Amino acid sequence: MVKYIYMDDATTKLVAETAVKLADSAVRYTAGIVTDKITKIKAKRDDKQTIRELEDIVNELLEDKSELIRIAKTYEQELVSQKITEKDIKYITDNVLPLLEKFVPANQKETVDQIKSVISVETLTIMQLLGFNYKRAIGEPLTALLQKTIESKIPANSTTNQKMQLAIIELVKDPEAAKRYEILTGVKLSQ
Repeated sequence: MVKYIYMDDATTKLVAETAVKLADSAVRYTAGIVTDKITKIKAKRDDKQTIRELEDIVNELLEDKSELIRIAKTYEQELVSQKITEKDIKYITDNVLPLLEKFVPANQKETVDQIKSVISVETLTIMQLLGFNYKRAIGEPLTALLQKTIESKIPANSTTNQKMQLAIIELVKDPEAAKRYEILTGVKLSQ
């Protein structure tokens, strides 16, 4: 079964670059190429030269193996970074949802109820098996929601607002200044 995983542009680029490295490594040292090199080395019949060249081949194969391990780890990191473990799912449903209820304003409790219906152990597991990326689909909007909630709690600087309003009133009194302001900002002050 093929699983489709959503990847952002940076992840797609990284995976594509890794795939190119993998293809390059696979082409570089196939069994046929190594066998041909060994046959050519043996044909020279110079034992010291043969040993040096065989050591070079072994070293190149070891370097290639290290590169393949790095490539495999890159793929693994990208896939693991998008997967939510069963432990994570349990933690989210047991701990995060109650915290979310505390931070969301009373007029948005319906949103919390909708999120609760989507964030259950069964739903998270099934959707993830289908390739859904919860970290992107839910994590990012929750981050934005929390940011807006926090920003709404920050009191506006009323002194600055009052000074701005007084300055605009003074601008409207001077038609030339008002025209310049309108030209600079694109905001029409008079009707």
